[in-house]
Amino acid sequence: MGLIDPDEPFYALTAREMVQSNDWMTPQIFGAPQFEKPILYYWTVAASFRAFGESEWAGRFSAAVAATVLVFLTYAFARRLFNARAALIAGAFMAGGVELCLMGRLMLTDIPLAVFITAALYCYWRALEEPARRDRWVILHFVFTGLAVLTKGPIGTLVPLFSALCFTWLGKRPWVFRGRGFWIGAGLHLLIVGPWYGLMLEQHWSRFIEEFFYRDNILRFVRAEHPSNNHFWYYPGVLLIGSIPWLPAALLGLKKLFWKFRSSPATLFCACWFLPNLLFVTLAQSKLPSYGFYLFVPLAIAIGAALDAIVARGFESAAERRVVLGAAALQAVVPFAVPFVPMARGFSVAAIGFGVVLSVALVAFCLRRYRLWIGATACATAVLLVGLVSFSFETLDATVSIRATALKMAAERRDGEPLLSGKFGMRGVAYYTRESVSVLSRKKSPFWADHPVPIIHFDGLSAFMEKYPSALCTMRQSDWRGFSKSEVFGTSDGEWIGENILIRATRPAASGSMAPDPAQPKAKSL
Repeated sequence: MGLIDPDEPFYALTAREMVQSNDWMTPQIFGAPQFEKPILYYWTVAASFRAFGESEWAGRFSAAVAATVLVFLTYAFARRLFNARAALIAGAFMAGGVELCLMGRLMLTDIPLAVFITAALYCYWRALEEPARRDRWVILHFVFTGLAVLTKGPIGTLVPLFSALCFTWLGKRPWVFRGRGFWIGAGLHLLIVGPWYGLMLEQHWSRFIEEFFYRDNILRFVRAEHPSNNHFWYYPGVLLIGSIPWLPAALLGLKKLFWKFRSSPATLFCACWFLPNLLFVTLAQSKLPSYGFYLFVPLAIAIGAALDAIVARGFESAAERRVVLGAAALQAVVPFAVPFVPMARGFSVAAIGFGVVLSVALVAFCLRRYRLWIGATACATAVLLVGLVSFSFETLDATVSIRATALKMAAERRDGEPLLSGKFGMRGVAYYTRESVSVLSRKKSPFWADHPVPIIHFDGLSAFMEKYPSALCTMRQSDWRGFSKSEVFGTSDGEWIGENILIRATRPAASGSMAPDPAQPKAKSL
């Protein structure tokens, strides 16, 4: 699939410029330094581009490796905390939840961050379990937190620290971060983190502090980058919806974490990993589904333990079974409604296949064949993905990526014709066309982090077009509604490609009729 806007093109552009400039220390985009994330993930993507050539597959390779490692690491952790069956279920959940399947195929820092956080907490648990080898595990804990900080910043230390403090207090456990292991581990942590952060402070002192520490860490916590997401129920919703087709199991796992957390030391540890950090990301004003990705690991382990208990002993009560049955029925029925939703009909075959497998799981649950219920659930997302690739690939690709639009822009472009794009797809257009792109926006500063690219406002578009005979433009429907009345689009016919319109703007003097209606996706072709 094409790079999914807007985040994947951001990482791909940065890695491309790293390879092209041979500057492997200062991340940059559009020729200027940018400090949204630390350097480690950019290194992995740039190294993949260098090794395999630049492509979507190469860009996603390191994240896919990390996602695969995370599945097996979750299995190993759950097996140590509980048993082999609970571990197998936890690993299947990590491999087969809808959000986890999707994120494991994207260029995002949150997947390797989750790996390093999970590895750090695994080492913390081993340090508690094996006092004689405490120093070894504490040292490894600090190594992994260092890698986490080099991947996404202070959050890489805060999440394990919140978890350890909570478990030490509630579990009345000894504080393991002491003695020789602590000092060696802290030294290695600084050795991993210090050189790059120190170099950036030396070379970009005020800019690095302002952009990385203030804007992208402190300011994100106190100000919402995406105000529509800023609700207290946002991450509980993400965890439940992202767990589909394991939604019934997720309810059982959450019950274990919220109400049964004192049932065993292992369950308490998962709760101390999950609950304080859920509170932390909920208090943070900037929210995205990926920001709480690491919370799926303790949820997966709790799910594994809960389903293991059901296979062994059944449900604790008839009410608990009815709640799970209702959730199973709901997620089995909804996919069959997709053919009746006009905007989603292109995904009908995949949705029906998904619904059929979930219906098999539902029947197995009703018959109390709980092993078959779990097994069918574990297969459901694979069927969904195969259906999407086999029957809905072009529709899906055009919906989530601007690749098809950008490639058509490159093919249709006339000599010297400027390229204009709405904010959402601008990075993708720049990545696929390899050309300079100006941003069409009604806001003075459309990006959270300013990019060194020209910004053209609605009231300045006509003046901009006085300089050129024409320009190729693309934007999403939500942006097009604000620009469709501009006189520069008067004589142009547009083409809808997925969510994006591709249209040619002309000098105002050449305009004379209305632009295409955004409600008509089948406008004339260029």
